[in-house]
Amino acid sequence: MVLAQTYAVKMQQICQMIIDLGPTDATVLIEGEEGTEKELVARAIHLNSSRRKRPFIAVNCDTYPQTLLESELWGHEEGVFFGAMEKKKGYFELVDQGTIFLNNIDKMPPLSQMKLLRILEMQEFERLGGNEAIKANMRIIAGTRRNLREEIEKGTFVEELYYRLNIITVKIPPLRERKEDIPLLVEYFLQNLSKGEKQKRFSEEAMESLSNYSWPGNVKELENAVQYAYLTSKNEVININDLPVGIVKEVQKESAKAASFEENERKFLLKILEENNWNKYRVAKKLNISRSTLYTKLRKYNLIHPTKN
Repeated sequence: MVLAQTYAVKMQQICQMIIDLGPTDATVLIEGEEGTEKELVARAIHLNSSRRKRPFIAVNCDTYPQTLLESELWGHEEGVFFGAMEKKKGYFELVDQGTIFLNNIDKMPPLSQMKLLRILEMQEFERLGGNEAIKANMRIIAGTRRNLREEIEKGTFVEELYYRLNIITVKIPPLRERKEDIPLLVEYFLQNLSKGEKQKRFSEEAMESLSNYSWPGNVKELENAVQYAYLTSKNEVININDLPVGIVKEVQKESAKAASFEENERKFLLKILEENNWNKYRVAKKLNISRSTLYTKLRKYNLIHPTKN
């Protein structure tokens, strides 16, 4: 995982939470968009815990149909369903004294959610088709990219399970809300890619493009973009032309939109000023903004009364 010092303020706070949560055995719910590296946070909590020498298993709940998901997690007895040729231990059994991370917990079917609730309440479970109670000695960390309260209202998530999982919540902000992390993350990814060779660097223009992009895929998309640029660049300095084309086009499109908005705002302000004979008090009142806000905009667009030029 990226070390705490790699991040700026927002993620340093999360790193501190990881350090604080590690020694406890509390159930943790990690919330964050796709690509915010929830699994890395879960693994870091595990590595800071007393269970760090035991297994860490990550399971993505939205990649399995219900029967297969339960077989993977709970295990099954021989012959319980077609293809079950022998007894199988599930992840809940294999993780013995370790940590299991259930990502996209919102995609777990309600019936499976009820079975998981029993594990949290009774600290035991049974394999599919079995009647032997198996002790559950593990730490459960769950991840979701959805609002579970909304899922409860829809009837797709069990409310009791939510309260059992939501003892401690770690909320990972999307990359677009912590763009100060981008240069630090880029440097970290470049160090990993150089592998002892002379490290490349991004030009100011290329770094500006990375900082201006919205990153819908979050940290994972940034990592992929840095890797792409690193591999395609033939020079020590990575330029804007080395970035993925889609990112460059999106940044240029957003830049054009911003320029168009500012030009329209400038024309609109000038029109209102002229209609009100440059009376700033009346203009501010008409626009429902403070005079200080109006003055800021006038300075921004260099709007000066013609007689004062």
